[in-house]
Amino acid sequence: MIKFIFKYAKKYWWQIGLVLIFIACSASINLTLPQYTSKIINEGVAMKNLDKVYENGFYMIGMSLLGGIAMILSMFCASRVASSIARDLRRETFTLIENFSMNEFGKFSVASLITRTTNDAQQFQQTFAMSLRMGIYAPFIGVGAIINVFRISSEMSWIVAACVGVIVFMVTLVTIFAVPRFKIIQKIVDKLNLQTRQTITGLRVIRAYGNDQTEERKFAKINDDNMNNNVFIGRIMSLIGPVMTMISGFSMVAIVWLGSYLIRDGNLQVGDIFALIQYIGQTTMAFMMLSMIFVMVPRMMVSLGRIKEVLDTKLSIRDPEHPVSAPTDNSIEFKNVSFKYEGSEDKILNNINFKINSGETVAIIGGTGSGKSTIAKLIPRFYDVSTGKILVGGVDIRDISQNTLRNIIGYAPQKSILLSGTIRSNIVYGTESVSDDDVVNALKIAQAWDFIKKMPKTISEHVAQGGKNFSGGQKQRLSIARAIAKNAPILIFDDSFSALDFKTDAKLRAELDKKTKGKTKFIVAQRVSSIVNADKIIVLDQGEIAGIGSHEELLADNDIYKEIASSQLSADELKTSKKQKKGAK
Repeated sequence: MIKFIFKYAKKYWWQIGLVLIFIACSASINLTLPQYTSKIINEGVAMKNLDKVYENGFYMIGMSLLGGIAMILSMFCASRVASSIARDLRRETFTLIENFSMNEFGKFSVASLITRTTNDAQQFQQTFAMSLRMGIYAPFIGVGAIINVFRISSEMSWIVAACVGVIVFMVTLVTIFAVPRFKIIQKIVDKLNLQTRQTITGLRVIRAYGNDQTEERKFAKINDDNMNNNVFIGRIMSLIGPVMTMISGFSMVAIVWLGSYLIRDGNLQVGDIFALIQYIGQTTMAFMMLSMIFVMVPRMMVSLGRIKEVLDTKLSIRDPEHPVSAPTDNSIEFKNVSFKYEGSEDKILNNINFKINSGETVAIIGGTGSGKSTIAKLIPRFYDVSTGKILVGGVDIRDISQNTLRNIIGYAPQKSILLSGTIRSNIVYGTESVSDDDVVNALKIAQAWDFIKKMPKTISEHVAQGGKNFSGGQKQRLSIARAIAKNAPILIFDDSFSALDFKTDAKLRAELDKKTKGKTKFIVAQRVSSIVNADKIIVLDQGEIAGIGSHEELLADNDIYKEIASSQLSADELKTSKKQKKGAK
């Protein structure tokens, strides 16, 4: 883990160097102050020499100011270094998460990734800044104070040894009982975030089923576990302050008691007693700082380990070392494609073979769980095939960079996602060069302009997080408009018409056929009415192709398609759809 920290810290070596210099200056100055106290008493007060009192007093004031300035500067530099490293960790973690495939998202929950990027990075930042200062200052002061105690009076050494022994024993106990709880607390925080997120996002369903109290009990249990662990650690940590105060008090009494005998025998001066008391106080404070570090650093290491776990994740989908340029042909071909999720033994897709010629509209239909959406997700490489290959323009998509591949695809997902901003910012997302006219045109094709033009700000209307101020059908149309506005040569609609009424669906399909001629369109659908005019329809059944053909061909000789169509359309509608298909030709 030290190597991991060094990897990020070495970039700020000169700032860390400044921290060392400022702390060394501050510690050196603080170690000289008790000596001035001794001089004021021995040479000034005892000898009734006010000049020595003023002289040494002014020296103390000046040195204290310099020590304070050096300490403040060290704090500024340490905070800067810790904040910069934490920023780099967050940035690298966030960037890696952006490149996660669906396989990686299966290893970490969203709540855990959020906690690691925010809470764990913050925990590292706070502890590292404190450790950078105290971890240098405390040993410097502690060792220096002990040396000065021995220099003034070797007879006092047993007091220092006793103080250090008790402190080390206390720190050991804290480490044994408190440190294991830190990892438990971080996992509980993950659960707390997950439960909170799940409850807030699923609030409608929870209320609809009257399950509010159940979710409250789940949250309360996790919350109580979090409280109990924090209380346990808090109680142990709260012992440190009183124990240190007690040690300091006893050591001062011991110094005064033993010192009185040494003064009587002429082996020590009164000023030396005050200096010794200050040095013992510095020793106690130094070990108190070290005890805090010994307790906090393991907690930081737990947080850092969780971040490292994310950063060490190997991406299952990578760009090729020598990517080829984007193909000019927009055909799509599946060759012997099989797919199964990571860790699963069952195949979702098995030996899929088909070709979509450039400019064709191909639809895919099948029962629930047949693998329709999986095929749509394989084309832009949200997953990689287990066996076989997918060709775009005759080129294996694994030989094209992910960015290049996705730039030639306009994708409307099964679940419509809108980002906070405006309607315009959502439509032009990823394609900022799109004009307002193009945005309006895309909205018209997607049958979204009718409700948007009635809004006060039209395309500048605010979109709440997740598009909560729009209905499901409206969000779906905006998602379709975004795919259209990209003006990509390949369009993929992953069951993105499901929330539309039949009338809107029909209008949208008609406009789509008319305004996007020449583009290759891949449509995943549940409704037969949405795909009757497709050039080819692929029928999936349990991950395998059960038929490929036009609407009429499949009605004539494919039992699965016939069953799906008959369950959705009446006999008259089936006849009508055949006539419409012939008319379209």
